[in-house]
Amino acid sequence: MDLCKAAQKMWNDYVIARTPESLARALDQLAEDAIVIGTGKHEFYLDRKGMAQALEKELATTTDQKFVIVDEWYQEQVLSDTVRIVYGGLRVRDAELGQPALVDMDSRFTLVYTLTGGAWKIRHAHQSLPYRDQAPDEYYPRSLAEQVQEARLLADRMTRLAETDPVTGLYNHRAFFKAADDRLAQGPAYFMVLDLDDFKRVNDTYGHLTGDSVLACTGEVLRAATRSVDVVGRIGGDEFAVLCPGVSGDAAALAIARRIIDHVNAKAGSKVGCTVRLSIGIARGEKGVRAQELFRLADLALYRVKGNGKNGCCLYDPAVDGVPGPAPL
Repeated sequence: MDLCKAAQKMWNDYVIARTPESLARALDQLAEDAIVIGTGKHEFYLDRKGMAQALEKELATTTDQKFVIVDEWYQEQVLSDTVRIVYGGLRVRDAELGQPALVDMDSRFTLVYTLTGGAWKIRHAHQSLPYRDQAPDEYYPRSLAEQVQEARLLADRMTRLAETDPVTGLYNHRAFFKAADDRLAQGPAYFMVLDLDDFKRVNDTYGHLTGDSVLACTGEVLRAATRSVDVVGRIGGDEFAVLCPGVSGDAAALAIARRIIDHVNAKAGSKVGCTVRLSIGIARGEKGVRAQELFRLADLALYRVKGNGKNGCCLYDPAVDGVPGPAPL
């Protein structure tokens, strides 16, 4: 007897036909003492009689529902002359294929047939649903806590990506100014605008890939030359910014800027064989001042450094640099 075809006939009687006659044919394949385990946690039956009663209730509540078998496969394994296993998979969904599916179930099943009294009967049936959230090569379901933790880690990673400059790994423009404003709300700080001198010459001479390498190396140098409390970002092209809180005074701020310049001169272009020069404008801000306002002041000081030969630093001086007009809306 072809038990794969018998199993296919049973599932089609149960899933598609769904009439009292077809369900009676499906039940006829069960032995009297068959154990049936379904996909629902209540679907556990110890004999054919219990399964028959469950099908009668199910049929009464699902008369208007029609299903189709979208995909099915069957495999038979012979264990002995009187015992065989048929296993496989079924994908069942609503019959109205043009509509959004209310039911779309991809299940697995195992049927144990035994030869009793000259007839093959199902002694054990087990249908199950694969764990949908299980990743490839993952052998144990994840707990809800693990799934929540994974979602949080993914959200944190997406947040970091949204805040990070892809070339240097520093804060990008938006994230830098937000972090700088948060830090300025806690106390005074020095705002530094850093601009790589004649960076266009690097791109024109060595190519843009080399230019990106110089920018990435500059990012590494800035991380190494600044403190953990400092806020560091790339705010555009070849322009960077550093916010230094807790600095004792102007002399200390200038010392930090000179240290940054020395590190950039020595290391930023070393991988590509060129010397990178850097100009820095600095402005001091009191607690609560906006980072964007300090940026405008530091940028005026930066222009003075550029005009005085570049590769240096200076503090904003309203008497020399002038007072900027109102910030653009």
